[in-house]
Amino acid sequence: MSNQNVFELFSTDPVEFNMQNLKTKLVLVLMNLIRQKGWTQAVTARELQVSQPRVSNLFRGQLDKFSIDTMMEMLVRLGYKLDADFDPTDSAEPLVLKLKKAML
Repeated sequence: MSNQNVFELFSTDPVEFNMQNLKTKLVLVLMNLIRQKGWTQAVTARELQVSQPRVSNLFRGQLDKFSIDTMMEMLVRLGYKLDADFDPTDSAEPLVLKLKKAML
C-alpha cells in the first residue's frame, strides 16, 4: 500500500495539491464538529448563517464550492479559531496550525 496522498494522483501542481489537501482537512473538521453537536442541515445553516443548500454541498463534500476563507469563517461560527505558530528555525515544520476553542 502506498503512502501517496490521493490528490497527488490528480495533480502535479503543488499549489493545487496543497490547497485541496487543506480544504479536505477543513471539511473533515467541520463535519466532525457539526456531527458532535447533532445538528440537522437546517440547524447548521442557521448557526453558520448560510443557506441549507450550501450546507448540503458541505455535507456532500463538494469542496470546489467552498473557499478556504469560507470554511475558516464556518469554524469561527462554530466557536473555534485557528492558531498559527511560526518558527523559521524549524525547517521540517516551520508553520503549525492548531484548532482551538474560541474564548467568548
